[in-house]
Amino acid sequence: MINKLLLAFLISTTTYTTVHNEFLSLFKATREYLYSWQIGEATKTADRLLELAKKDEEKALAYYLKSEIEFHRGEYKKAQDYITQARNLAPEDKDINYFLTHIKDVIKTAGSFKEVQTKHFIIRYVHPKDQILALYAKEVLESSYHEIGFLLETYPDEPVVVEVYPDLKSFTTASTLSLNDIKTTGVVGICKFNRIMILSPRLLPKGYRWSDTLAHEYTHYLLFIRSKNTIPVWLHEGIAKFYEKRWRQKHSEVLNPLYETILARALKDRGFVPIEKMHPSLGKLQNAYEAQLAFTQVGTMIEFLTHKWGSNAVVKLVDKLKETRDYKLAIKEITQKEFDEFYNLWIGYLNSKKLKEKIPSLSVKELEFVQDDKDSQEDESKELAYIEDAMARRYTKLGDMLRERNRLKAALYEYEKAISFDPLSPVILHRLGLTKAKYGEYEEAEKLFRFILDYYPDSIEAYINLGRIYLKQGKVKGAEKLFREALQINPYDPEIHIELASIYQKQNKKDLEEQEKLALEIILKED
Repeated sequence: MINKLLLAFLISTTTYTTVHNEFLSLFKATREYLYSWQIGEATKTADRLLELAKKDEEKALAYYLKSEIEFHRGEYKKAQDYITQARNLAPEDKDINYFLTHIKDVIKTAGSFKEVQTKHFIIRYVHPKDQILALYAKEVLESSYHEIGFLLETYPDEPVVVEVYPDLKSFTTASTLSLNDIKTTGVVGICKFNRIMILSPRLLPKGYRWSDTLAHEYTHYLLFIRSKNTIPVWLHEGIAKFYEKRWRQKHSEVLNPLYETILARALKDRGFVPIEKMHPSLGKLQNAYEAQLAFTQVGTMIEFLTHKWGSNAVVKLVDKLKETRDYKLAIKEITQKEFDEFYNLWIGYLNSKKLKEKIPSLSVKELEFVQDDKDSQEDESKELAYIEDAMARRYTKLGDMLRERNRLKAALYEYEKAISFDPLSPVILHRLGLTKAKYGEYEEAEKLFRFILDYYPDSIEAYINLGRIYLKQGKVKGAEKLFREALQINPYDPEIHIELASIYQKQNKKDLEEQEKLALEIILKED
């Protein structure tokens, strides 16, 4: 950026040669500090630049850098003030004008941010209902600070900014991702510009696992500051994928039935995503399936690394990368293996797991978004399109018609015929479980919802419906656990908060009860 200004400065007459050289040295250092996410150091050198600046070109450069630094701090108004001063001194500079326009676009949303501050994070949101996310994100982020920070031996010096964007337009503007990147590859979060940005789960019909997304992006944040931005994208994503659940569980797990199916297929025909194709971002891959395969590949590579060379191998690798800036050399230093040998050993590790295509009919679809809050609950009829088999779809539709007329036994018969054509369809399994529960066959319904969760661990409906059954059976603690799990996917569903408030009232947990009542009040309040 600002190449024209820099060139003008370099070729300008320099009466004060010593000052000129110090300015140039500080300018380069500030850019390097910004690139390596050393914002505190960048601030010091930029302040010194302003002191040294005498000519308009010098002042414009210094103000530009000050604007970049404030932008990285999430101080958008200050960033706008500095870039405006730069523009006043260099009104024709294209890069300065572009950055000013970009800041103004971001401020259209960021100017309305409300903040919730925890010990180590600043959580920002715009939409009133996203206050709910801030309520529950506290636990996720602070747990990530301790658990993932411990694993990576890294703790930020300043509070980390986390921004929840209320719509696709504002998220694409702030993140610089394209709408196609988001829809095609399923990117709903990003760590960039010294902060974490996520898309509000309100915008997806059934939410998404926002809690793990926050932990995933926080892992990126720690990697940026520990490595000083020297880690290639594929390793960044592999480490983040490997650690994203550690805020809530003791051991790292990458594989689930979806990922196992994807990897099993790739092993079968050696159809892996090349490492080189993952640059500059997994968000730029061809489609959602390819993106999920890439995440699974790199996540299991880190799993293999720790399995073979110990849990501290990740930190050693990160530190070696900071030193060498060459991932192949760094991996060789840690494993004593050339990268090609390491890669083949990883494939052997996968083969030893005897992976299976657990979901034979699996396809990974692009993200779909709701238009507004009224559309947040997806119409059941639309889900029929997700059933691949035509006969299964036909019998499911018949079952739906019968269930609507309360002819439950007949509906069960049609759903069971449908499931014989597509035994792993979450759509059919869910309808079958709902109908069995309504028919009073709670044990059978419980088995079905547990089966769904074994294969589809992010099924919001299965958590809620199994929670309902547990409450009917008096399994209050089990129900609480299920509803809390549901919060990690879609905290905007009022039923979750109603049931949790009732549970906490009976347990005399006043603070938790009040939190659930507050969440319910936020959901039900008119915008």
